[in-house]
Amino acid sequence: MDLNEVWQENKRFITTMGAGLLVFLIGWMVIEGLYSDDIQRIQIANSRERSKLKDAMFTADDRELARDENEVLQEGYATVSEAAAFRPRPEFVLDPSKGEPQNVYFTAVENVRERLTDLASRKRAFLPDGLDLEMVKTRNIDAIERNLHAIDLLERTLVLALESGVGQVRGVEVRLDPAFRSRRGLGAIEKTQVTIDAISTPQAAARWLMATQTPADGGAESSVRLQPLPIESRDARRASNREELVRTSVTFLVVRVNEVEEPDPDSDDA
Repeated sequence: MDLNEVWQENKRFITTMGAGLLVFLIGWMVIEGLYSDDIQRIQIANSRERSKLKDAMFTADDRELARDENEVLQEGYATVSEAAAFRPRPEFVLDPSKGEPQNVYFTAVENVRERLTDLASRKRAFLPDGLDLEMVKTRNIDAIERNLHAIDLLERTLVLALESGVGQVRGVEVRLDPAFRSRRGLGAIEKTQVTIDAISTPQAAARWLMATQTPADGGAESSVRLQPLPIESRDARRASNREELVRTSVTFLVVRVNEVEEPDPDSDDA
């Protein structure tokens, strides 16, 4: 085939290819001239770091020290968890021998209402009707257990409030941890909130809060002062109707420490 014919038939294609090759060569020369030193430095640094990876970065002593530190941290975590976790009294622990969980819950609520009503009557104090509690209507054992523990904490705090001279409890609210019903699941620390709104003298409010934070060694209050009761928030202000009284809203916490499974390093989500 005649080269002139090839040129005439493929002139546009050959011209385009030649122009593209020329642009590529010019670009390569520009990049080489501007960045060759940087590229070389990066290659040298990369080679140096690769050579370091061939040597062990940690010695056997380092691993032993890390293992000892990990054991100390685990012991500390266990100690703190045990101290923070709420310890329910036997009456508020679900047990198959006691019958259906719902019946255990209803019985506990009625007993608490009766005991607190009697105590308030003797102390000439006022409590909200039914303690402002909405009866939990569910067969979910986990939900029943958490509400049962909240009732336990509620009785402890109200007994201490009445014994400290608090004259009126205006409202009570129990709220489970929002994560309990979340699809993401519970974290390591779960907090059920028990909020109490009370009116009293400043001295009575101070005695009440102090009592909730001071475990008893024995005596009549030992059953309700088994451990300090964590407080998440507290708000105290002068009662609007009487200047010598304060209105105190306190949110106590039923702390639950959950076991959280660590992700599998070999899994796709890790």
